[in-house]
Amino acid sequence: MARLWREIEQRDQELRDQELRKQEKSVSAWASLFLTALQHWQFWAVAGGLVLLFGLCWWLRKRSHQTASKQTASSSEDNSRLDVDKKEEEENLSIALNVGRISAQRLLDGPESFTMVVELVDELLRTCRKLSRDAFVPRPKPAIAVGNDIDGMSLREDHAVYHLLVPLKPPRGHTFHLEMDTVEAMPARKSRLRVELECTCRREDMLCFPHCCKEELRQNQSASLLDTLCTGHHLDMEKTTRWFQTLVKAAWVVLPQSTHRRLTVLPSRRSCKLRLTDRSSNTLLIEVMFGVQQDGSDTVLSIE
Repeated sequence: MARLWREIEQRDQELRDQELRKQEKSVSAWASLFLTALQHWQFWAVAGGLVLLFGLCWWLRKRSHQTASKQTASSSEDNSRLDVDKKEEEENLSIALNVGRISAQRLLDGPESFTMVVELVDELLRTCRKLSRDAFVPRPKPAIAVGNDIDGMSLREDHAVYHLLVPLKPPRGHTFHLEMDTVEAMPARKSRLRVELECTCRREDMLCFPHCCKEELRQNQSASLLDTLCTGHHLDMEKTTRWFQTLVKAAWVVLPQSTHRRLTVLPSRRSCKLRLTDRSSNTLLIEVMFGVQQDGSDTVLSIE
């Protein structure tokens, strides 16, 4: 009986061992299957990553080629536009030069240009009168066109030259007398302007030069024209020209036109020569000559 019982227990143990071995084999199979699947998943993940990386590189390269093509096309278009603009500019300049070299240099054309010049000079003269109102110096009057050319304009090389005559009015307490040729009773070819003092004792705004003592005049009043711009009793045109050039420079700074045009006073001994240049480097020349109104008439004669 005891023997039978041991055999049964042994048989049960063998069955349990067999079942345990089956379970172990099953677990091992599933583990092997899972490991195999896991290895395949890693492969496909790596493969997918490589595909994505290759696609990204291809897209970036394609985009860089498209950008370079656009830049090349844009550059070609800009160059073409510049060539067209340059060609049009050359054609416009050629047209202007065909009309006449003066057309490329003048600020305006014909009468409009002359009107502009006269208005500008008159405004300049008004400012000169304001700046010198307290001094006993000649008073410039509005400009007059002179010369044989149309509207007082002539051509010199590439520039228009505008000739203007500015009559000089004597300051208070002074008189002007244009010396005459005693032979022909006509103004001399080289006219001289004689300056004389007049009595101003009845005036309240100044002392009388002929009748007040020199010390009182020196302390209380500016010097007379005879003591500043004259040689002897005659107006010195070289002194007058230098004075007027200095006055024009001071007056130009005050004008609003000085912000977009440049005025240059050129060297000259007996007339005031001005060069006016705008921002586009267009240039014109203005020659201001001096004159005086003949006694008892509207005639203005130049002073040489």
